[in-house]
Amino acid sequence: MTAPVLEISHLDVEYRTARGPFRAVKDLSFSLMPGERFGLVGESGSGKSTAILALMRMLRGGTITGGDIRLNGRDLKALTERQYRELRFSEMALVPQGAMSSLNPVLVIGEQMGDIYDDHGIRHSGRERRRVLGDLLKRVGLGPEVQDLYPHQLSGGMKQRVCIAMSIALRPSLILADEPTSALDVMVQKQVLATLGSVQRDLGCAILLIGHDMALMAHFVNRIGVMYRGELVETGPVREVFANPQHSYTRMLINSLPSFDSVRTFRTSLEAEGAAS
Repeated sequence: MTAPVLEISHLDVEYRTARGPFRAVKDLSFSLMPGERFGLVGESGSGKSTAILALMRMLRGGTITGGDIRLNGRDLKALTERQYRELRFSEMALVPQGAMSSLNPVLVIGEQMGDIYDDHGIRHSGRERRRVLGDLLKRVGLGPEVQDLYPHQLSGGMKQRVCIAMSIALRPSLILADEPTSALDVMVQKQVLATLGSVQRDLGCAILLIGHDMALMAHFVNRIGVMYRGELVETGPVREVFANPQHSYTRMLINSLPSFDSVRTFRTSLEAEGAAS
């Protein structure tokens, strides 16, 4: 029997505030199988991004106060900081929200991509490094010359593709994508998700996608979870959740699509995709 790539059980995350502890994530539980695409959707402040930062051990001012996280069977809470650094990119990688703020503005793209290999003790000659980085950029639809450019010389969509290329450099089994299409126009959003889907199929990895656009996400993931006030209030296959939402907040998200006709058309398209798959 195939084991899950990721298992989260009863995860709790708290932030300390002037008014006392604030529970940002409450009793969160779900799992991802190899090759699965799972989406967490919810409004800003619902706890979805906090959950991803907890997985990466990148919480700022937050603390995991309960629960378990296992990646490929390993208890992540038991790892040292050094072990966690080794795990990042090699087993689990993050495609961050806002590529511009994630890329160093004073370093060319190739140097930033190369740091991933250097940090994991992987050495190349100068010529070999350029070839490796060029091949990596090609996999996300960019030319090898991009490695010689600075972030400000790239469009928003190109910067996001660079972040995707960096996330797959060491062929992780899990990619965490935290609202990777935010601040991009609709066409570029679709291109970025298509790139994510392409590299995911090549690697056979699982993807945990975070977002607030339920319609956009539903065309990408296999299974969806809805977060509200720090809790996972509903989860299931996309078509089932969309066709028969059980929680009032899920119904509100679906009904917030532009019009009833849009909702009906979207449901029909999902049913058609299910019949074709």
